Amino acid sequence: MFGAALGRSWLRRGWRIGRSAVLAVMACGLAAGCTAAGAPAPAASRAGAPFVYVTGKGGTNEVSQFASLGSGVLRPVTPPSVASGEFPYDIAVSPWGTSAYAVDDLSPTAGAVSQYALNPSTGRLTPKSPRMVATAGVPSGLIAISPDGKNAYVPSGQAISQYRISPATGKLTPMPPRKVVGAGFPIGIKVAPDGRYLYFVSFIQCEVQKGSTGSKCTTSAKARKASTVSVFGISPATGALSARPVQTIRTGLGPQMISIAPDGTSAYVAATGANTIWQYSINPATGKLTPKSPAMVAGGGAPHDLAVAPDGKNLYVVNSSGATIAQYAISPATGALSARPVSSARTVPVPEAIALSPNGKNAYVTSEGAGALSQFAISPVTGKITPLSPATVTAPSHGSLGVAVTP
Repeated sequence: MFGAALGRSWLRRGWRIGRSAVLAVMACGLAAGCTAAGAPAPAASRAGAPFVYVTGKGGTNEVSQFASLGSGVLRPVTPPSVASGEFPYDIAVSPWGTSAYAVDDLSPTAGAVSQYALNPSTGRLTPKSPRMVATAGVPSGLIAISPDGKNAYVPSGQAISQYRISPATGKLTPMPPRKVVGAGFPIGIKVAPDGRYLYFVSFIQCEVQKGSTGSKCTTSAKARKASTVSVFGISPATGALSARPVQTIRTGLGPQMISIAPDGTSAYVAATGANTIWQYSINPATGKLTPKSPAMVAGGGAPHDLAVAPDGKNLYVVNSSGATIAQYAISPATGALSARPVSSARTVPVPEAIALSPNGKNAYVTSEGAGALSQFAISPVTGKITPLSPATVTAPSHGSLGVAVTP
């Protein structure tokens, strides 16, 4: 099935395809747990929070759920997992910490988003009704939630599916138009911190012929030209994306994920095929990207996913072939990355995705190649990464893909 849909890990595995105030207030009823603007109030902190959720790679079709201890060490909640749709990939938690959404690649021609209610006291996920909402095409596996929690966006085929999120129930509803055509095949996706722009990276659909031992699309001129970052405007009234990109700009070969600094002034792209991390300045007025100087820094072996620390001082990069997590310092003046990692640590084999705790003191890394999740402490002073004890916790036996942490 994965051979027909673009997902987080299709690139490195042989380079194959593998979200009116009045109405909101009425809906919310100004009940306990809702703000006057109609949005759910952020969940109060509970023992065991933040909670961490991990999607199981194919076969298991489950989402594992964990509570964190004071040090950030994880332990399973009860029950330790909840059923998902077929082949769950990415997972995201609403800004309020009351809903979670997992992207499912149901078949070579269809996909969906599983939606769950999240108990802020126990961390337990419960399927909403309906349990799934269809995507407009086969999803790449990723999902982005707007900072205000009102909209969700899912790359699907050569387009982006867009949804409204109910402020009362957290349920998804397809938004007209149901999808917006993207540039190439959208993969990594992120909404700017101010919610005004959406950024996604694209590559090409690379077929590997039967009997072939590899693909040349990683080095072709077509592949290089198709490695791009696009910027879409987001309507402040409806959350709908602009019909066309505000900008499309070239990036490193084989881009995968994108991360944006908390102040919204810089963006970073993991270019797996080029083993580089590209860095851009963001124009606060237009949302457009401009390459920094230098435009890129070296990765540590097929950089795949990345996350900026909540204080904006460091970038953490997961290197898939190097099986490491690397810390890059971010210049407070320019947003540029240090030329080399400041610190690094070993992860489980074939690391896939990274999520940071809201206080920036912990990092969690999934593994496509092992039934374990790596967990790390992050120094609040230096940002240095240190494995926790134990260094890993049990995750789905077939491997894990997406990871999310409650706010």
